[in-house]
Amino acid sequence: MCYYLYILTKKGEFMNIGSVIKYYRLKNNLTQSQLADGICSISHLSKIESNTYTPHEETYEALLLKMGVQLKKELEHQKRLEQQLGRFIDCALHYDLDNLHKIYEELLDEDDYLQSTDLVNQYELYKFRYYVLDLQMDKASAQQKLLEKLKASFTAPELWMSRFFQALYFTTLGQQKEAMDLMYQLDQGLQSIPQKLEGEFYYQKARILIVHDRLELSAYFAERAVRAYEMHHNYIRLLHAQLLLAINYTRRNLSTQAASLYEVVKRNAYLTHQHELYQSVLYNYAELLKNQKQGNQAFELFSELKDVVQPGSYIHKAVIINLLELEGISEEETLQLIEQLRMPGTPKDEEYFNIYSDYYGKREFSQQELLNYKEDKMFPFFKKYGYIKDTKHLSEELAAHYKEQQDWQKAYYYQTQFLESDGE
Repeated sequence: MCYYLYILTKKGEFMNIGSVIKYYRLKNNLTQSQLADGICSISHLSKIESNTYTPHEETYEALLLKMGVQLKKELEHQKRLEQQLGRFIDCALHYDLDNLHKIYEELLDEDDYLQSTDLVNQYELYKFRYYVLDLQMDKASAQQKLLEKLKASFTAPELWMSRFFQALYFTTLGQQKEAMDLMYQLDQGLQSIPQKLEGEFYYQKARILIVHDRLELSAYFAERAVRAYEMHHNYIRLLHAQLLLAINYTRRNLSTQAASLYEVVKRNAYLTHQHELYQSVLYNYAELLKNQKQGNQAFELFSELKDVVQPGSYIHKAVIINLLELEGISEEETLQLIEQLRMPGTPKDEEYFNIYSDYYGKREFSQQELLNYKEDKMFPFFKKYGYIKDTKHLSEELAAHYKEQQDWQKAYYYQTQFLESDGE
């Protein structure tokens, strides 16, 4: 376990003096013997540098002076770094990605020095958050291992943050069960949550719950996130929380409330140049309109989105599936869209979209062949790989079909699958 000892300067400011002395000694290529000569013993210096002994004022001032380091400037330097780290944290909390990248690069230039200060835990924690947010998962994995080594020196809020950021890491990797388990553990330590992270915790928990189709509970946390973001004037994240709430309303068939929120978030995302958020609003709002049989409006939003997203990306292919389900598309356009579904992607998602491309290609064949394909290929794949929304929709459709055919055994089976996928 590593304990840091601090000295209180004449101005009443704290400094992790031992680590600072070691930093400058190494920077000046001095041995402990060279630095200690004429000031203190080597063993004394070793204890100072390892933060197991707090030196007298005359001792640390002499050591710093020998290396040309002025205490006043050192305190000012640390104050600037503390402010810079504060801005880095605020950018992460407020989703200010442009400035987040810029400040990260600036902090990297001070990396060695930061290791010698009492800012190191916050710095390393938010580097982890940055890597996850920026989808640098290899660096995030390495950072997670580093945080395990630092864990013994964490305060209670820092320990809570490390677990929270780890949950976000699992979510980004698609390991939803691990993320959910950590989130439940974090509920037990809410007294340690840093106030600024309150809204983010509620928002991320609502996101994980909606993935598991726990809609009522997800709405509860999304509403708490909205209130927390409003209280902290975190307007970009407020838009994210409102979008999540609108998606929740859509899933619960609260169409009027969902449409109202989509309009608000769509307008504000556009005005604030939140391009990814704007695209997410278009997609989810278009799906709502499609389900409400407002095909023309849905077609307009899906078409707008298709023109701006990366061809072959997940969202591009998801848009194509929705366009294929709308009426009024020509046979030639249909064939072109089906072909685009087969563009290369990640192995699992590629198979997912290939299944849909085959399905739409089979619509010209007999209804029985289409039904067999749904049962034998689509339903098992969706259920196996956790595509909850697709599983729910298809099981509901198959249950309705077999009720009409009075095949009660199969109708019961798919009805139970539909209820299992419903989450609550």
